[in-house]
Amino acid sequence: MTEPVNPPALAPNPISVANALSDAFSYITKNFPAFFRLSWKYLAFVVVVAALLFGAIAYFAREKNEIAAYVVVGAGLLAGFLVSVTYYIVIVRNWLLQEEILSVLPVFGLFLLRVVSLTVFIVLAVALIFFPPLFAGIGIIGLLTGDGEPSGVLIVVAIIALIALAIFSVVAAIYLAGRMITWMIAAAVGDRQTLREAWRATSGAGLRILGGMLGMTILFMIIDASIEASLSPVLGVNVESFEKIATGASLPALFCLLLVKVLVFFPQTAASMVYCASIYRQASGR
Repeated sequence: MTEPVNPPALAPNPISVANALSDAFSYITKNFPAFFRLSWKYLAFVVVVAALLFGAIAYFAREKNEIAAYVVVGAGLLAGFLVSVTYYIVIVRNWLLQEEILSVLPVFGLFLLRVVSLTVFIVLAVALIFFPPLFAGIGIIGLLTGDGEPSGVLIVVAIIALIALAIFSVVAAIYLAGRMITWMIAAAVGDRQTLREAWRATSGAGLRILGGMLGMTILFMIIDASIEASLSPVLGVNVESFEKIATGASLPALFCLLLVKVLVFFPQTAASMVYCASIYRQASGR
């Protein structure tokens, strides 16, 4: 009688998030001249476009043409998104392929499609995770209270549960995005990696990738909040500043705050993309 042969244990996924984070921040700190040389044209373009948009928004607000102002805002957001996607490709190809003369156009369409697909997937994932329990909770509260008002304790519990559910939904969506991130990066370098291959390549490393993404996100949120909290009082920016755009009085202060945010956006974006590219390199062996 032969003894059953146990299947060999699966080797742990070798992806190192520590290495990915080191790659991300080293790209900015240790290679800043090259990073700046690569980024300054995009930075200048964003600043010029932002100045034109601010001027157009102020003009249409002063003329009380709200539709035109919304169109300008929409056009600005679309332009910003397309420039951001181009910049994503530039950073990824520069870090992975050491390209100085960057060939963005051949891969732009596929990369853009995958960015949009991943974004839509994240939004749908959050909605599917968040809303069914939310509606179920509302129904349960309705059954418990009948026609009466819910008690204060029940309201507090409901608020805590709602916050916990929202956090869980976002974290779960980021986890799923992390498992598919190599699929997006592959498009930037002309690698026809499938979604199934990306999912398999990150198997067993999802929580580590999630931890790195959450760590970077929290760090960047703290930096952005600190900048806004320290500069807004100096520049005199508050809620009323946005209501005074039509008069033009608040435009210089808002524009200065925007410039600082743009300056921070580029290194943050570069670090995030290098993190994702490092995960891709480790997972694919490129």
